Amino acid sequence: MSDFVDLLKHNRNYRYTWSGQVVSEIGDHFNNIAVFSLALATTHSGLVVTGVMLSRAIPAVMAGPLAGVVLDRLDRKRIMIASDLIRTVVALGFILAISRKDTWLLYALSALLMFASPFFTSGRSAILPTIASQKELHTANSLTQTTQWTTLTIGAFLGGASVTQFGYEWAFVFNALSFFFSALCISRLHVPGGSFRAERRDLTETEVVRPWHEYIEGLRYMRASPLILGIGLLSVGWASGGGAAQILFSLFGELVLPASVICGRRRAWGC
Repeated sequence: MSDFVDLLKHNRNYRYTWSGQVVSEIGDHFNNIAVFSLALATTHSGLVVTGVMLSRAIPAVMAGPLAGVVLDRLDRKRIMIASDLIRTVVALGFILAISRKDTWLLYALSALLMFASPFFTSGRSAILPTIASQKELHTANSLTQTTQWTTLTIGAFLGGASVTQFGYEWAFVFNALSFFFSALCISRLHVPGGSFRAERRDLTETEVVRPWHEYIEGLRYMRASPLILGIGLLSVGWASGGGAAQILFSLFGELVLPASVICGRRRAWGC
């Protein structure tokens, strides 16, 4: 814990990056809860929740390779700020979906939001070696990962409470403000030379990246290493089960449990 405190105290760049991460990731969970709750309140359909999840997952997967290419060629700080500002506008756009009975806007906005996200998250990972020294890098990576799980807990709790007490608009506005705050934090980063571009150098023949060839080699390595294959399959199973669980949690929270409460009150009143 003292290493975390020392890092935040003495490393100005990481302190700003971490502050933006905390606020924006809490805002992410405000958005998640509000969107799933709104979808169920509007349609009472688990299939719609599935559609929303797919509209978030597929664009994020598609954007990952593109984000890597862009971040390797352009200034990473500017790409991260652009990602935050785009997500600010998109998050505010969800307010338009509150009064609509159709769900296409939820799908479209979710897809745009998640497509822009890898440009920020991958950029944050890429700039860590630039803003943290070799000695600080392990601590910085550990704190970044720990913060993700902490903000999941805090964001889910506060997001659910805010939607219940103040409605969907507040959740979406807070989400937008969190992205804007993150953009302000990233804009404060500064390194000698002022550039966050990746170092460019000429590659030799043996260093040229061949994505398809390396992908096949990776699959062969997994097949030849039972432990690695098991870890990979575990990740697939965990993600599949987690996605199904999120849908069930939403259905139980919005439809099943409220109905149970009503029925219990009626029996208590002798109705």
